[in-house]
Amino acid sequence: MQPTVEDDRLKQNVFTKDQVEKKERKKLFFIIPAVLITLWLIVTYVVSPFMVDGISMQPTFHTGDIVLVWRLPQTWASITKTEYVPQRTNVVVLNQTAVSGEVLIKRVIGLPKDHIVIANNTITIYNTLSPGGFNPDGAAFAKNLLPPLGTYDETVANGQIFAMGDNRNSGASIDSRSNIGAVTTKTIAGQVILRIYPFNKITLF
Repeated sequence: MQPTVEDDRLKQNVFTKDQVEKKERKKLFFIIPAVLITLWLIVTYVVSPFMVDGISMQPTFHTGDIVLVWRLPQTWASITKTEYVPQRTNVVVLNQTAVSGEVLIKRVIGLPKDHIVIANNTITIYNTLSPGGFNPDGAAFAKNLLPPLGTYDETVANGQIFAMGDNRNSGASIDSRSNIGAVTTKTIAGQVILRIYPFNKITLF
């Protein structure tokens, strides 16, 4: 029986096992790098995990806590050549500063042009909206925090923020009260938006 045209077409569409595997390997050759590059872009510029190490943010965070850091606002500010200024009381991760040489997690207390005064275990912030001053520790975040120790009296410059650790014990936190002073907004890696570990303490921020 002579082969028909249809038989020839069927034969042309039949691939050997080796040919199929070769095609799959070619697909993976492109898919795997694409996935890895996408993940790298997300972690570097959009959102990334961060593990807390140290006591400076107790009782809010403890060593071993894993949080998600929202990086996109800082990424967008870099692209558009603008400034990313977080909101007061946001928890942020700071890239290595010239003084500490460490990546830090702190809470934003003072914004550009705020006059920060720490005295008699009280923080008072003076600005154009509150010329008579207000205490940021009146917010919910400070409900279980100790009063701040030491003294401070400075105005935050443009392009900077005043950041503190939630652990107010003496020497417990390297922050704007100590030798790093107010930090530039460009130092901010991003805002902490979610604690994902421990699983029984998952919290939105």
